[in-house]
Amino acid sequence: MISDRQNRILSFIAALFIFGLLVSFIIYMYPGRADFDLTKLYPWKNIIFKGWLLTIFVSIIVLILSVILGFLLYLLTNSKILVLKYLGAIFNEIVFGSPLVVFLIIIYYFIGIPLHINNRLIVGIIALSLYMAPYMKNVFEGAMESIDEMQYQAMTVFGFTTYQKYRYIIIPQLLKIIIPPLAGNLTFIVKGSSLLNFIGVPELYNQIVTAQSSTYAVVEGYTLMLIMYLIITIPLIRLTRSLEKKVALWN
Repeated sequence: MISDRQNRILSFIAALFIFGLLVSFIIYMYPGRADFDLTKLYPWKNIIFKGWLLTIFVSIIVLILSVILGFLLYLLTNSKILVLKYLGAIFNEIVFGSPLVVFLIIIYYFIGIPLHINNRLIVGIIALSLYMAPYMKNVFEGAMESIDEMQYQAMTVFGFTTYQKYRYIIIPQLLKIIIPPLAGNLTFIVKGSSLLNFIGVPELYNQIVTAQSSTYAVVEGYTLMLIMYLIITIPLIRLTRSLEKKVALWN
């Protein structure tokens, strides 16, 4: 009798095998496979690795800033002052209606350059953080709506202090809701950071494109790019699932 754990392992191995066959078929059908050579990019390994590290750095900073901006935007859109409320709503509509690459270029040329912000990396971080703020705002909005008025009334009846309210009731519930979409947004940030190439930020995409222009290893470059992005995103996805399980056990 096969246990549930053994069944999961065997199923995972079978899935890997099928996926491996699919990849092998794609490689076999690729007409330029005889000339495919990742070592063409080896002389550029240092700048590619620096670009990969910069992608991770940018993603972490943007996540932190966008969470802060998203919370401020949440307060803005829920303000009783109508002017502030409408300002937040207008900004939301602009972001949700704009492609990320267009938003980045507009921020760079119409805000970064006029304000004499010469560091493209800083402009890119600001632009990406602003773009992600409404998405983070939605995360906070959904989390706060999960705590109904009855719970606040119950906390007041039982005489909870402000610290006790947040420590034992509010924060545990918020984290259960916030962590999965936050991690999903981080994955989106990692992938979205590749568009910083359009304003000249030397992140992973930019550095590999630079290497491609000298080596003509176009397919090899995009293959390496895919691998290096997956090295970042797959552990993030696994970490998210682990955190979800741990947070679900909180009382």
